[in-house]
Amino acid sequence: MSNPDQRLKMPAAKALCSARGRERSAHFELSVLDALAAHVCVLDERGIIIKVNQAWRRFAEANEGCAERCSEGSNYLSVCERALQNTAPPEPALQSFLAQLRLVLAGSLNEFQLEYSCPSPQQVRWFSVRVSRVGGVNPPLVVVAHDSVTELKLVEAALRTHEAELLDLAASMPGALFRLLVRATGELQFVYFSPGIEGLFGLTPEQACGDGRALLRCVSQSARVACEASLRKAVAAGQTWEHEVQVCAPGGVPKFLHAKATPKPAGPGEWLLTGVLTDVSDRIQAERALKTSTEAFRLFFETMPQGVLYHDLAGRITAANPAACELLGLSLEQLLGKSSFDSTWHAIHEDGSEFPIEQHPVMETLRTARSVRQVVMGLCLQDGSLVWLQVNATPLFKCGDLAEVYTSFEDITELVRTRQELHRQASTDYLTGAANRRHFMERLQAEYGRIQRRPELSSCVVTLDLDHFKQINDGFGHAAGDAVLRHVTLLMRLGTRPLDVVGRIGGEEFALLLPDTSCEDAQALAERLRLRIEQNPAQYRQAIIPVTVSIGISAIASADGSPEVALMRSDQAMYSIKRNGRNGVGLA
Repeated sequence: MSNPDQRLKMPAAKALCSARGRERSAHFELSVLDALAAHVCVLDERGIIIKVNQAWRRFAEANEGCAERCSEGSNYLSVCERALQNTAPPEPALQSFLAQLRLVLAGSLNEFQLEYSCPSPQQVRWFSVRVSRVGGVNPPLVVVAHDSVTELKLVEAALRTHEAELLDLAASMPGALFRLLVRATGELQFVYFSPGIEGLFGLTPEQACGDGRALLRCVSQSARVACEASLRKAVAAGQTWEHEVQVCAPGGVPKFLHAKATPKPAGPGEWLLTGVLTDVSDRIQAERALKTSTEAFRLFFETMPQGVLYHDLAGRITAANPAACELLGLSLEQLLGKSSFDSTWHAIHEDGSEFPIEQHPVMETLRTARSVRQVVMGLCLQDGSLVWLQVNATPLFKCGDLAEVYTSFEDITELVRTRQELHRQASTDYLTGAANRRHFMERLQAEYGRIQRRPELSSCVVTLDLDHFKQINDGFGHAAGDAVLRHVTLLMRLGTRPLDVVGRIGGEEFALLLPDTSCEDAQALAERLRLRIEQNPAQYRQAIIPVTVSIGISAIASADGSPEVALMRSDQAMYSIKRNGRNGVGLA
């Protein structure tokens, strides 16, 4: 619990806009809080202080030991618990404060306000504390604001002992002191106002006390009814009366006043309330500005077309906007608590390979506390569709420590599909659908580099040439020759693995790249392929066209000067087969 030094003119603001908003909004909200004279701090649901205003900091620095315990990042709940343990006998007000604070943090109570005393070597100081739970933000925030009411308590004491001193003190106080008599008949009569009433209503103390309707004319009918009802309720219960009302003095601008008074029996059926009226217009305007800022951020969050997710330090989703729900095909309830790098998302790269957890933008940001920009990721949704997203992850800090990760993403499915189609067209042989020579050589170069890095691996390259292909073109026509090329390509695809590369590197010449394959396995594969082609002739219209192939095989060696060396060896093995009768398999 904080112990401010000076009397505050305003109670605390109720809520603080989420730090996840735009930087401009965050700066605006902080400047509003710093403008308040009240000592204000904002807590998360665990009781951790996540923001304090300038008045809070100044008070903490001026009181030995408070700065360390009550700064941003401290557990305010623990500070209060230690204070209660160090108080003997336990302070009832502190016990009540701690109990109600726990209820607000748990969401069982929206707000409360109480007063407490704080003895010091110099004097006993009194404070009013207001605790409010801010609704409409996720995660919820709790605002704690302290006002010093020490001077008011001193005035009340002086009223009981030194009436003359009270008159002098009241004249110099901000706001207006008053005494209100509630008669046994229910009639309300002001019997005293300090000179400050003139600044609030434009009336002298004599005018305000002499004309019972003068003040009523400054308050609307509905506000007057509500004000009187709250006053009578407090008097009936013998409790402190506290109320805020909007007034408009003749010729003045509307303002908000805060009334607080303590009732005491004044005779049979009569009560005398002694209290103070304070202008809290600035505080009300600040609260409204904060509310407007919060609503503007929420409107932006709810309507922006990009998906937005917030993640905690465990990578769990804590908030999602409607666009995120729509793009991911899940409801808000389904998203909350789910991890963005959960394996059930089936994330992939553009080349179709799995997206490792450690490469996920959220994971990278959690690990490095740095932003990750424009990561392209494919997600397989629950309905079986594949959506491509461009993802950005941004770290958010509290008290200098990483607190959560803000992730935004947009649907770039059409862009990726267009890019993939362009790549397919650029890397694919238009006639057969096999990899063209350029793409095949790129993949061969990559495999050659892998073998150089890890010489213990075994990979092979295979070249395949159709026997007597010119006779096919001459005898059946070029259209039939094209059909034969497509037929052989299909048989090669059926006989190889998805990771193998089937390429057309010449007119009737093909090549196979077989990663992680020994020469023996490559030779067995080539023989099966040769036999399958021989036993399955091509068909063009009504013509059955027999086809045989000559095949050469070579291992890719780390000692090769270039990947073309391995390809050249397989070519030599293939031409050796051709010279010796064709329709066979040769190993270099």
